[in-house]
Amino acid sequence: MFTEVNNIDIKSISCCVPKQVYSIMEYAPDLLKTEKTAKRMAKSTGISSLRIAPDNVTTSDLFQKASEPILNEIDRSEIGALVFVTQTPDFDAPATSHILQYKMGLSENTLCLDINEGCSGYVTGLYMATMLADKLQAPILLGAGDTCSKGTSPKDRATRCIFGDAATSTLVTPGHHKASFAFKSYGERWKAIIIENSAYRHVENPLNDGHTYLDGMAIMEFSLNEVPEVMESLIQKCNLVKDDIDLFACHQANKLILTSLSQKLDVPAEKVPWVSEHVGNESSASIPMVLCNQPDMTVLKNVFCSGFGIGLSVGGCITDFSDTKTFGVNEL
Repeated sequence: MFTEVNNIDIKSISCCVPKQVYSIMEYAPDLLKTEKTAKRMAKSTGISSLRIAPDNVTTSDLFQKASEPILNEIDRSEIGALVFVTQTPDFDAPATSHILQYKMGLSENTLCLDINEGCSGYVTGLYMATMLADKLQAPILLGAGDTCSKGTSPKDRATRCIFGDAATSTLVTPGHHKASFAFKSYGERWKAIIIENSAYRHVENPLNDGHTYLDGMAIMEFSLNEVPEVMESLIQKCNLVKDDIDLFACHQANKLILTSLSQKLDVPAEKVPWVSEHVGNESSASIPMVLCNQPDMTVLKNVFCSGFGIGLSVGGCITDFSDTKTFGVNEL
């Protein structure tokens, strides 16, 4: 699917991670056993340490903290909608966005919407936020993130050593820019990343004992075949070439995937930055984390935001971030 939303601005972005930092050796001592093994793992994934939320800190807590500098600069009563993208909500019911509306002091007139999405979730949420900003003619607050570590098994190196926790906040308003989107879903591969028995459909022998299961080879193949096809198609539909893109803000799956993706796209590696060495794979928070780590937003007139993974799914967005204010990465 290809679509565009006109007359919007992405005003500001802020990120938040837990204060707790663990080296992968500290977090998975029974899996890595030696420093040599840990270094080999870090070299392969690009992840040497993880931000891990304690039991009493949820994704919504991190999102609230990320939102503070944004809300301090606006009249929060003017926010028309709160869109919260996460696969780690506070509860199965009610939707976490309703709880956040109250906790964050937003108007009772605020439209509240939860979106259950992971790796491609920021692009999905951004699409919803831009549409709402245009239709409601009001600022929209977008939250995206996960506490993925809570679903990993201490017996599984493939997930335990890569998933960190983070949440982000983005303010989208009516404005003067255009955002172009592309989405594709490959639902036949839904078991490639899954937490079985995590809700209401139960199986007798769940993959990975009911913790997060990840088929690494399937994800790598998907990332280097379907993902670049979607990205190149969107660039063409926007009447651009790859050299016109100032930054590819890609989901931070791992460093190997991003390096391979830049080679597949034939773009310089510095245009596809890896920023998650000391955080881990942050699910839907990863694209804003890339943006908040850029030294100069004013040069980012054409940014390709690419989310891909669980679903399996791909979401792409090309838009202008040159007027976007970033508040960096805060801690909770």
